Amino acid sequence: MVGKKRKRALHKDFWMEVRKSRARFISIFCIVALGVAFFSGIQASSPDMRLSGDAYYNESKLMDLKVVGTMGLTDDDIQALKELPETDTVEGAYSTDVICGETDSQKVLHVESLNKEVNHLSITEGRLPQKSGECFLDSAFASGQKYSIGDKVVIRQPGDSELLKEETYTVVGIGKSPLYISFNRGNTTVGSGEVNGFMYVVADDFDSDLYTQIYVRAHEVDKVTSYTDGYDNLADKLEDKVKGIEAERCQARYDSVVGEAQEKIEDAEKELADGKKEADEELADAKKKLDDGEQELTDGEKEYEDGKQQLADARQELEDGKKELANAKQKIADGRSQIASARQQVADGQAQIATAQKKLDEGWNQYNDGKKKYNAGKKKLDAAKKELEDGKKQLADGKAELEQNQQELNAGIAQIQEGQQAVETQLAQLQEQIPQLEAGIGQLQAAVEGLEAAQNAVAQLEAAVQEKQSAVEAAQAARDEAAQKVENGELTEEELAGYEQALAQAQAELEAVNGALAQAQESLNACQQAAAQKTELEANLSAANAGVETLQAKKTELAQTLENLSANQTAIDEGKAKLNEEEAKLGPAEKEIAANEKTLKDSKKKLDASLKKLQDGQAEIDANKAKMNSALAEIEANEQKLNSGEAEIAANEQKLTDGEKEIQENEQKLKDAEKELEDARKELADGKKEYEDGKKEAEDKIKDGQEKIDDAKKELTDLKYPEWILTDRNGLPEYSDYGDNADRIKNIGEVFPVIFFLVAALISLTTMTRMVEEQRTQIGTMKALGYSKISIASKYLNYAFLATAGGSVAGILIGEKIIPFVIIKSYGIMYHNVENTLQIHYELKYALLASVAALICTVGATIFSCVHALAETPASLMRPPTPKEGKRILLERIPILWKHLNFTWKSSLRNLFRYKKRLFMTIFGIAGSMALMLVGFGIRDSVSDIVHLQYTNLQHYDATIISDDDATDTEREALIESLDKNESLDHYTKIRLSKLTAPNGKSNLSVYVFVPENLENFKKDVTLRNRVTKEEYELPEDGAAVCEKTASLLGLKIGDELTLKKDDKEYHVKISVITENYAGHYVYMTPQIYKETFGEEPVYEDIVFSVKEEYKDQVEKVGQKIMDLPAVLSISYTESTIEMVDRMLSTLGVVILVLIVSAGMLAFVVLYNLNNINITERQRELATLKVLGFFDIEVSQYVLRENIILTIAGILFGSGFGILLHRFIIVTVEVDAVMFGRNIAPLSFLYCAVITCIFSAVVNIFMHKKLKKIDMVESLKSVE
Repeated sequence: MVGKKRKRALHKDFWMEVRKSRARFISIFCIVALGVAFFSGIQASSPDMRLSGDAYYNESKLMDLKVVGTMGLTDDDIQALKELPETDTVEGAYSTDVICGETDSQKVLHVESLNKEVNHLSITEGRLPQKSGECFLDSAFASGQKYSIGDKVVIRQPGDSELLKEETYTVVGIGKSPLYISFNRGNTTVGSGEVNGFMYVVADDFDSDLYTQIYVRAHEVDKVTSYTDGYDNLADKLEDKVKGIEAERCQARYDSVVGEAQEKIEDAEKELADGKKEADEELADAKKKLDDGEQELTDGEKEYEDGKQQLADARQELEDGKKELANAKQKIADGRSQIASARQQVADGQAQIATAQKKLDEGWNQYNDGKKKYNAGKKKLDAAKKELEDGKKQLADGKAELEQNQQELNAGIAQIQEGQQAVETQLAQLQEQIPQLEAGIGQLQAAVEGLEAAQNAVAQLEAAVQEKQSAVEAAQAARDEAAQKVENGELTEEELAGYEQALAQAQAELEAVNGALAQAQESLNACQQAAAQKTELEANLSAANAGVETLQAKKTELAQTLENLSANQTAIDEGKAKLNEEEAKLGPAEKEIAANEKTLKDSKKKLDASLKKLQDGQAEIDANKAKMNSALAEIEANEQKLNSGEAEIAANEQKLTDGEKEIQENEQKLKDAEKELEDARKELADGKKEYEDGKKEAEDKIKDGQEKIDDAKKELTDLKYPEWILTDRNGLPEYSDYGDNADRIKNIGEVFPVIFFLVAALISLTTMTRMVEEQRTQIGTMKALGYSKISIASKYLNYAFLATAGGSVAGILIGEKIIPFVIIKSYGIMYHNVENTLQIHYELKYALLASVAALICTVGATIFSCVHALAETPASLMRPPTPKEGKRILLERIPILWKHLNFTWKSSLRNLFRYKKRLFMTIFGIAGSMALMLVGFGIRDSVSDIVHLQYTNLQHYDATIISDDDATDTEREALIESLDKNESLDHYTKIRLSKLTAPNGKSNLSVYVFVPENLENFKKDVTLRNRVTKEEYELPEDGAAVCEKTASLLGLKIGDELTLKKDDKEYHVKISVITENYAGHYVYMTPQIYKETFGEEPVYEDIVFSVKEEYKDQVEKVGQKIMDLPAVLSISYTESTIEMVDRMLSTLGVVILVLIVSAGMLAFVVLYNLNNINITERQRELATLKVLGFFDIEVSQYVLRENIILTIAGILFGSGFGILLHRFIIVTVEVDAVMFGRNIAPLSFLYCAVITCIFSAVVNIFMHKKLKKIDMVESLKSVE
C-alpha cells in the first residue's frame, strides 16, 4: 500500500515539476526540436531532391540514352536496338535547328518531331500537334517572344537545308519538355550559337528517310532512382550493350552509303560515256556536213559547166516532146473506157457490204444494252460489299469500345467497394470508441461534481490555518513575555511551563490543520485533474461523433456512386445486345451479295461470247470494205492519172511554148549560180571554224564531267567511317547540375547541421545538469524518506526523456517536411519542371540518428548528474553546497582600472568569473550560434564571389569560338580574315584548347590544356595571380600554370610534375605557377612548353575574342555574324555562363536563408535558456538585492549587464570560430569542378553581430519581466 502511494506521489510530483518549470521544459523541447529538425531536414533534402527529379523523369518517360549517327540512322538500327534485352523503349526522331524572327532579333529554335513512347511533353496550354503545319512551343520561349495559341511561327532553315517541309507553323500547344529541365537550351551551329527555345512538330513535317537520333529507355529503369549508383550502373550497362552493336550497325550503314554512292558514280560514268559518244557522233555529223559542203561546192562548179551544155540539148528535147505528145493523147482515150467498167463492179460490192453492216449494228446494240445492265449490277454489288465491310468494321470498333468501357467500369466498382469497406471499418472503430468515451466521462463526473466542495474545504482550512497561525504567534509572544518575566523574577518556571504548554498545543493544532489542508489540497488537485480529463474526453467524444457523421455521409456518397456505376453497366449491356443484333443482320446480307455476285459472273461470260462473235463479223465486213475501198482508190488513181496525163499534155504544150523563153532565163541563172558558188565557198569556211569551236566546247564539258566523277570517287575514298555518338542524361542541359545541387545540399547537410546539433545538444545537456543541481535538497529529502535511487532518478530521467523525445518527434515531423519542401521549391525557380512532382518522405535513418543523439546528450547528462548527487548522504544533500572560496580576478590586480569601477560593475565582473561554467557555456552557446549564422552568410558570399572573381578578375574574354574539325584551310583563313575586318572586336586570340585527364587515385580528373598563340593578347584575356597575395604572374616559360583547385585535388605543389593522359599515353609537365581559378580545371602553357610536353606543335583550332566597350551589350549579335562562317561550329558566350551561374545562385540563396534563419532561431533559444537558468540559480541573490533597496531596473541592469558582456564575448569568439568553420565547410561542400570563394564579406560579420545583439536584447526584455516577479520573501527563505 505504501509502495503504491509513493509511486502515485512520484507520478504527481513529476507532472507538478513539468507544470512549475514550463519555461525550462519548453526550452529543452524547442532546442531539441530545432536541432533535430535542422539536422534531419537538411539531411533528408538531398534524397528528396533526387526522388522528386526521378518521379518527374519516370512520369515523362525521359530517355536514358540518345544515339546520334554521323551518317544518320535507319529503321534497321531501331530494330537492332529493340532486340537488346537491356532496352525497354526505342524510338527514332528527326530534329534540326532553325532561325526564327527578324534580322535584328533572330532566335534559334531546336525543332524536333513528336515522340509517342519517350520524352512526354508537359502541356501548359492547348494540345499537341496532330497534323502538318501545327507546332508545340517552348513555354519559356513563347512567354519571352509573346507567342500564344493560334499565332504563326515563321522559320528559316539555315543554308540550303530543306529538311522541314513547311516554313510557317501554327501554335496549337505551349508547355515544357523533360529534355530541358531548366533555362539552358544548349548550343548550336546556327545563328548566335545558342539555342533559345524548342518546338515540336509531327514527323511528317520532316522530309527525310533517315532519323536524326534514336531515344532509348532502359529496361526496368523505373525501379532505380536517378542520380544514384543504381541508375548509373544501369545506364552504363545499357551504353555498353549499345556500343557492342555499334560496329556492326555502322558497317551496315557504311556499306549502304558506299553502295549507293558507287552506283551513282557508275551511272555518272555511263552518262558521261553516252554524252561523249553523242558528242562524237554530232561532231562526226558536222564533219560529214562540211565534207558534203565541199563536195557540193565541187559539184556546183561542175553543174555550172554542165548547165551550158544542157541549154544546147534543151532545143533538141523540145522537138522530141512534140512527137511524144501525140502518142499520149491516144493512150488517154483507151483508159477512160476501162475506168467506166470498173466503177460498175465496185457499186455492186458496196451494196452487199451495206446489208451485212446493218445486221452487225443490230448485234452491237444488243451487246451494249447487256453490258450497261452488267455494269449497273456490278456497281450495286460493289456498293453492297463496301457497306458490308463498313458494317463489320463499325461492329468491331463498337465491341472494342464496349470492352474498354467494361474494364474501366469493373475497376471503378472495385475501387468503390474498397472505399465502402474502409468506411465501414472506420465507422465501426468510431462507434466502438463513442461508448468508451461516454463511460469515461461518466466515471469522471462524480469527481468533477466534488470540485466545488473541495474548493470550499480548502478555503475553510486556509482560513483555519490563518487563525491557528495567529494563535501560535500570540502564544509565542505570550511565552516570550513570560520568559522575560522569569528572567526578571516576576514569574516562576512552573508558570513559564504553562505558557510553553499552551504554545505547544497551539502549534500542534496548527500542524493538524495544515495536515488537513494538505489532504484537502490533494483532493482539490485530483478533482481539477478529473475536470481537465473530462473536458478532454468530451472534446474527443465530439470529434468522434463528427467523424461518424462524416463517414455516414461518405458512405452514402459511395453508395450513390456505386448506383451510378450500376446504371453504366446496364447501358453497356444494352450496347452489347444491340451490337449482337446488328451482327446477326450481317449474315443474310453477306449471302445475298454472294448470290448476286454469281449471277453477274454468268452474265459476264455471255457478254464476252457475244462480244467475240460481233468482233469477228465486224472484222470480216471491215476486210471487204477495205477491198472495195482499195479497188475504188485504184480506179480513182487511174482516173487521176488520166487527168494528170491530159494536164501534162496541156502543160507540155505550154512548156514547148515557154521552152524558148526558159532557155533565155537559164542563161541568166548561170550567171547567178556563179555568184552563189562564191557565197558557198565563204559559208564553208565559217562552218569549219564553228566545227572547231564546238569540238573544243564538247571536250571541255567531257573533261568537267570526268573531274566531277573523279572528285566523287575521291570523296568516296575519303569518306569517314560512320560512328554512333552516345549521349546519356548527363548530356542534357542542366540535368547533371540538378544532381550536383542535390550533392551540394548533401555536403552542407554533412557538416553544417552537425555543428548546429552539437550546440543544441550541449545547451540541453547544461539545462538538465543545472536542474538536477538545483533540486539537490529535494533529492536529499526523498532519499531520507526511503525512496530508492532509481525512483528518485526516474523523475529527472523521465523529464529529460519526455522533453527530448517530444522535441525530437516534433523536429522530425516538421523538419523533414518543411525544410526539404522549402529547398526543393526554391530550386523549382530554376528547375521548373520538377516542382510539380515533389517527393518528400520521412528518412528514418536521419530521424533515428538525430533522436538517439539528442537522447544520449540529455538523458546521459541527467544520469551522470543523478549518479553524482545520489552518491552523497541525505544530510549532505539537504544542506546547501559549501560556497567556493572567493578569488581575486585579474582586474583586481590592476588598481588603476579596478578603482575606477563602481560597485555594480565590480559585482558583475566578479560574478562572471565566479560562475565559470555558466561563463563558458554562455560564451560557447552564443559563439556557436554566431558562427553558424556567419557560416550561412559566408557560404552566400563564397558562392556569389565565383561569378565576379572568375569572369571579371580572372577571365576577361567575351566568347569562345569552337571551330569545325572538318573545316578546310580555305574556310579557316576566311574566318581569320573576317575577324581581322570586324570593327566590333577589340582583339582575338587563337588558342589550342584540349580536354585531357589527370590521374587522381582511382578516378581521373578532366582538365583543359589552354595554349595561346599570342602571349601579349593572352595577358588581356586571362589573369594569372596568387589568390592570397594577389601577385600577378606571367605565363611561365619553364613549366605550366595550374589552377589552385586542380593542384589541391591532385595533391601537387609548385615544382611537382603534373601527369596528363591523352589516348592512353602519359605526359609530364612541371608546375611552375599555381593560379587562382574558380570554375573548371585549366592548365596554361606556352606553345614551346606544349611542344616540349607533347612532342608536337600546337594546332590553334579555337579562338577567344573580346569586343570593344561600346559593343559589350551586343556580343551575341557580333557572334551571330561570325556563326555564319562555315569554319565555325559553335560559340560559347561568357555572359550566358554568368547568367546560368546567377540562376543557380538565386536558388542556393533560399537554401542559405534557411541556414541563417535556423541559426538565428537557435541563437534566440540558447540565449533565453541560459539566461533563464542564470536567473533561476540566483533567485536568492537577486531577492537579497531587492531587500537591500535595489529598484527593478537596477536589479535587471545588475544581471543583464553580465548578459551583454557575455554576448559581446560570444560574438568575438564566434567570429573567429565562424571563420574556421566557414573554411572547413566551404572545402567540404565544394564539388570537384568548382572552387568557392574563401573570404567572408565584412558586412556579413556586421549582420550576424546585429542579429545576435537583437536576439540578446529581446531575451533581456523577457528576463526583465521575470526579474520583476521575483518574490523577496519566498526567495529569502532558508533552504532548510
